[in-house]
Amino acid sequence: MRKWEYLIVALCIACMFAGGLNVSAQSSKKPTFVNFMWDLDLPANVSSEELENAKAQIADVGNLMNLNNARWNLFLTQGAMEQTRLLLAQLALDPLLEIGISGSHLDEKLSAKSYSEQLSILEKSMYYAKGVGICDVNEVQARGFLPQSFDQNEDTYKAIDEVGLDYDAGFQAGILYAPGHDEDVWPYRVEGHEFYAVPISTYMLSGELVPLSDRYAKDNGISPSEWKDMLVGKFDEISGEDEPMVISLSSSISGSGEYAEALNEFIDYASSNNAEFVSSSDLVEMSRTGIHELSEELLAAKAAFAAQKAEEAQADTSSDCPECDDKNNGTSLGTEVVLEL
Repeated sequence: MRKWEYLIVALCIACMFAGGLNVSAQSSKKPTFVNFMWDLDLPANVSSEELENAKAQIADVGNLMNLNNARWNLFLTQGAMEQTRLLLAQLALDPLLEIGISGSHLDEKLSAKSYSEQLSILEKSMYYAKGVGICDVNEVQARGFLPQSFDQNEDTYKAIDEVGLDYDAGFQAGILYAPGHDEDVWPYRVEGHEFYAVPISTYMLSGELVPLSDRYAKDNGISPSEWKDMLVGKFDEISGEDEPMVISLSSSISGSGEYAEALNEFIDYASSNNAEFVSSSDLVEMSRTGIHELSEELLAAKAAFAAQKAEEAQADTSSDCPECDDKNNGTSLGTEVVLEL
């Protein structure tokens, strides 16, 4: 493909979004908003081999999200941030990624700690997250919190307010919820506090309401193919309805192997059926304004990223050799950002 052809494609994409239009908006159905909440579930004491595997998994996750132009969330414990600092610095350069905190270590029980202890944990986690940024290049500010094992209490809520976080993802629609919000599927303001609760979606499986979590699936003997069926089933259930789809994912489970393949297949399915991949903050903002649509700012960001990918594809394939360029005609605009471990 010639250079001018790439420029035309990029300009068309930019104009489409700048005018407030997108492909799904022209569809007869409302877009289905899908939010991927990833947890880098790295134990405190791991072997060097396990650490390298974990880094490879989260690098693959970053590339998967990038290739699908998906805004996504990554929640990190202090231990994970300590052990993968350089890789996280690379990931944080991705404008599609939103970083959140998840306590000091895996399986932490915040409810067993005092308010001052919980506040100290969240303050230290916020400090660690800020350190993921690169000086004079980008600034990382954690906006959300995911408690380990969904364990939290009123003291946690007060600590979240104190450190200034926007949302708490420690809720499950219809299962774990703030009083009076048992039927809420969109983020909602927790009474008496400044932050929003972001409930993970749930699905009726064999007569039981279960969280849309790969950890739950694996721990309860749900196979990768059955997990994919759950994802597709939930997507179909809410397609065209005013309900987002929030999915809880673990890097150790869906970062590689059969569960990763199941997730890839679901993403392909959702992409071809009017899905919009958004972050938790996007959903919170929609709830805050009461307008469940993509904002002009988000549309512009998507347009800019699509244009950037087109430019990168052009840079990768263009040359001073016309014969070489001819061979590259018809090449896809999709590019992969390969993260070095």
